[in-house]
Amino acid sequence: MRRFFGRAENGKIIIEDSEYFHLSKVLRMKEGEEVIASINDENDYYCKVAKLGKSCCELNIERVEKCPALPKNNIVLFQMMPKKEYFDSILPKAIELGVNEIYFFKSSRVMIKDFKRERVNQQVLSACKQCERSILPVVHDIIDFEKMLEKIKNFESVIFPNEHEKEQNFEAKFVEGKRNIAVVIGNEGGFSEEEAKNIIKHGGKSFTLGRRILRCDTAVVASLTLAGIFSNN
Repeated sequence: MRRFFGRAENGKIIIEDSEYFHLSKVLRMKEGEEVIASINDENDYYCKVAKLGKSCCELNIERVEKCPALPKNNIVLFQMMPKKEYFDSILPKAIELGVNEIYFFKSSRVMIKDFKRERVNQQVLSACKQCERSILPVVHDIIDFEKMLEKIKNFESVIFPNEHEKEQNFEAKFVEGKRNIAVVIGNEGGFSEEEAKNIIKHGGKSFTLGRRILRCDTAVVASLTLAGIFSNN
């Protein structure tokens, strides 16, 4: 069943803007057809198309169920700003793997220091529909490295795949029983040794992802998978 994001109004759900265009013009759905609607809360709304207008669609709610795809724990990705090709890969993969928030941050090895907010919002929407999440993760504006260090101090666990690490492998105890987890990932240029030391100083648990150097989008998938599995997310 197709999923659309909308808003609640007077006991119905309204689908508009790009979601309305996709429903009415691309999929050519008709009145009476069944859909799942999300309104950025924890529920899935099973609906029927009640009315197709010129600029929006009205849905009648048939039943409501809690969304089964919602993450159990709060996992937040802190990603050093990568090149566009990696950015476009990291964003949907992180959402599919259960992150609730994403902070992109600047450092000494960051070349691209901005992103297009409208495009990012559309990528977030598309990824949530793909993995059937009912709440849209938050992608924050880009922050400085120092601000990132301050933020990770507020987490129960901070895991940090570190290309400079040679000895310490990932251990389940890093995230077991933790509800609030930060994952810090470098970009294609990696961290300087000084930056890596600062992350560890601020609570990051440094570990190696193996003898091979991974691309940053691969490191995101590997690290978030470990965090998700061992924290029972």
